[in-house]
Amino acid sequence: MYVIGISGSPRKEGNTSILVKETLKSIKGEKRFIPLGDLNINPCKSCDRCWKEKIECVIKDDIRWILRELKRCDAMILGSPCYFKSVSAQLKMLLDRSVSLYSEKKGCLTNKVGAAIVTQDVGGWGGALVVQTIRDFYDTHRIVYAGSVVGVGGEKIGHVKKDKPAFERARKLAGRIMELVKLTKRG
Repeated sequence: MYVIGISGSPRKEGNTSILVKETLKSIKGEKRFIPLGDLNINPCKSCDRCWKEKIECVIKDDIRWILRELKRCDAMILGSPCYFKSVSAQLKMLLDRSVSLYSEKKGCLTNKVGAAIVTQDVGGWGGALVVQTIRDFYDTHRIVYAGSVVGVGGEKIGHVKKDKPAFERARKLAGRIMELVKLTKRG
């Protein structure tokens, strides 16, 4: 089993990264953590070459190897802080650029397992909308949805560590991911 955890936070070691890593920690098997905030990523230019020529995205940046990891993995955990009731720009670029996977070989992510990790501010609003955006990505690519965890992060790095119920839900989500990977591999 190979699971990747992607943090869409622009902050190194931010609250989203902390909660994604907690989920990965409880996964048995090979795993990799990918913090988008440290990488060179660019938005989709809508050149349509991936659609017309059925090729890998032509933009030469770090998204290319991340897309290859998405194709290789059995499961993925996508995490984002809640920014104005949506995903971060870093994660949005990954979601948009995944169109090259969709056009390259329709269904290359089908039946992989996906989960969502979201951190929202202390006021507690918007997290469900971020989860829905990630879930829509999974639905588009026909990825089996394992569930989500919404934790309280906020401005202060490390604040999510005070949200003990979110950490417990993250560990349970890891178990659900492993269970679904086993089921999808049998089918």
